[in-house]
Parts: sequence; structure tokens; C-alpha cells
Amino acid sequence: MNKISNYSAYQKEVYQNNLKKEKENEIKSGKREKAGKTQNTSQPELSDKAKALLEELKKKYSNIDFFVADYDSDEEAASYLNRGIKEYSVLLDPETLEEMARDSSVKQKYTDMIDKATGELSDMKEQLGEAGDEITRVGVVVNNDGTVSYFAELEKMSEKQRERIEKAREEKKEEAAEEKRKKTTVKADSIEELMEKIKKVDWNKIPQEEIPTRGARFDFSI
Repeated sequence: MNKISNYSAYQKEVYQNNLKKEKENEIKSGKREKAGKTQNTSQPELSDKAKALLEELKKKYSNIDFFVADYDSDEEAASYLNRGIKEYSVLLDPETLEEMARDSSVKQKYTDMIDKATGELSDMKEQLGEAGDEITRVGVVVNNDGTVSYFAELEKMSEKQRERIEKAREEKKEEAAEEKRKKTTVKADSIEELMEKIKKVDWNKIPQEEIPTRGARFDFSI
């Protein structure tokens, strides 16, 4: 996935800068708690077994960013997945991770699902051809009902903009984060549906915007 690989370092730098700024703003506004946690970044409480399993998954899948969180909507799920800087992102809810940690058969079931889903996403990129060049992130939400949902973030920019961003990334310039471009996220319950939605994206109906910061909302109207 060339485009994703080319921009992963740049995305990581932008994400870290945004996170730093967010923490500074929280401290200034008094929203940051004394214990060192923010109201918007609280982590779910996990058992020791679940924590150990999460570390095991991270080591096994070095090309996947894993996120464990409770979420109530597609937009909220996407906001977690959008933080990923690796080839794929996977979101698990805490209950599913705990169940995987308790039962090896459940663990096998969900890791098989992850293997299948990421493999399908890789094949999809190749099948899309030029349309796949607009994909900047792909991810999987592992639902607690035994199903998965797929998401893809797409970005449209001119060749001139692309060259400027690449140059800024190489020179480690933060101002590249202010670049305007068109971005949208599509979500589907199958690879086939995701491919169709990607092909049907009408960029004329999507306004230009700045690179979204952590927790940004996405347009799921496509």
C-alpha cells in the first residue's frame, strides 16, 4: 500500500504535534486533571490478562495499530481508527478483548477475523487500481457480535499539493498540517460494499478542509 506507507511518517508527526497542542490547551483551560488524565482520553480498565494479550497482538501484528475502546457510533469508532499510523488500524471493545483473554477459542476466532479482514483490504487496494491511490488509511472494527466493519479514509489533492506535503514531511515542517485538501471516510460491512462506495465518491460534493485533528468527525453520508 504505497500511498499509506509514504505518508505514515508524516501522519505520525502531525498526530504527535496535534496531541501535544491538545494537551497544552487542556492544561491552559483547566480541563486536565491532577492525576494526569484528560476527560477526553480516559482508557478502559483492563485485566492483567487482557493487557498481556493486547501486547501480544501488537507484537504479532507489527503492521497494525490496535485500539481498545467503548464506542457508540460509526463516527466515534472512526475517530479512534483515524489515529492509526501503521498500514492498518483495528478497533476492539474492552469486553471482546477480555473474552479473548479468557478463552483461547474466542481468541483464535477473532484473530482469524483480523487476518481475513486485513488480507481482504490489501487485495481491495490492488483491485481498485487508480481509485485506490486516494486511500490514506484503512481499518477494521471488530464488533462484539462476531462481525467486522471496514473503513477507508480517502484524500483528494492536486499533484502540486502532494509534492509540497512530501517535501514538508521530509524537511519536518509543521506548517504542512495546514494544507487544505478534500478528505472523506467511508464505512461498510463488507469489502465488496466498501469498494463500491470508494468508486462512487463524488469529490465535487466534498468541501476542502484542513487535516483533521485527533477525534475529528467524518462524513458517513456517502
